[in-house]
Amino acid sequence: MQYLKSKNLKSYKHGFFTRLGGVSKSYYNSLNCGFSSNDSSSNIEINRMRILNYFNLNLKALIVPEQYHSNKIKIFKTSNKSYKCDGIISTEPGIALGVLTADCCPILIGHKKKKLAGVIHAGWRGVYNGILENFISKVAELNFKKNDLIFSLGPCIGKNSYEVNKIFRNSFLEKKPDTECFFEAKEDKNYFNFNLRGCIVNILKKKNISDIWCSKSDTYRYPEKYFSYRYSVHKGYKDYGRMLSLILS
Repeated sequence: MQYLKSKNLKSYKHGFFTRLGGVSKSYYNSLNCGFSSNDSSSNIEINRMRILNYFNLNLKALIVPEQYHSNKIKIFKTSNKSYKCDGIISTEPGIALGVLTADCCPILIGHKKKKLAGVIHAGWRGVYNGILENFISKVAELNFKKNDLIFSLGPCIGKNSYEVNKIFRNSFLEKKPDTECFFEAKEDKNYFNFNLRGCIVNILKKKNISDIWCSKSDTYRYPEKYFSYRYSVHKGYKDYGRMLSLILS
């Protein structure tokens, strides 16, 4: 099993896990952690437990939202059993917040002075619809200083692998005109490479977030190490696995 750790979350137990080291087969080989895939539930539970064993936790300690490419952020409460959203914030100790990805950007968040942990599932839809801004607003509602937030961006699809058309670009720029520099024109002027990771960092910096770490890994380019939705589609696969990233509060 392999996982990445960020350089700015040293005071937090955390990890961006790859697809390696699990029990799943076929398209899900091998550390598939997503119940929304068609992999067997027992394999997914075993894979999740393998990750949690690193942190001496059981499955009950893991909170993974029901992600749907939204801009919704929820606060963890011990009374809640499930969370339909794409970001969670916790101030409760002993909770592992998880996020599932396969090209979208997994973001783990900590705080320099308070015991706060958070996760964001940041795909283009969430970024377009303000999930980053919503997360920062939720933190402010909890009376935490946003300037003390620590953001860590895990492996996601890279700019050179993320081709979008002109309609996508123009629609995105209508809402976020200051992101034009993150669309690089290809030889065919109807297509562009989109820098999702750069776009996220830009939004965070404009919100006065300065402590940001980024993985440079491209999930599409290294399919033997990472699950990639886009790679799976281009190869004609019927399904794909999801990687788990988590942080302990």
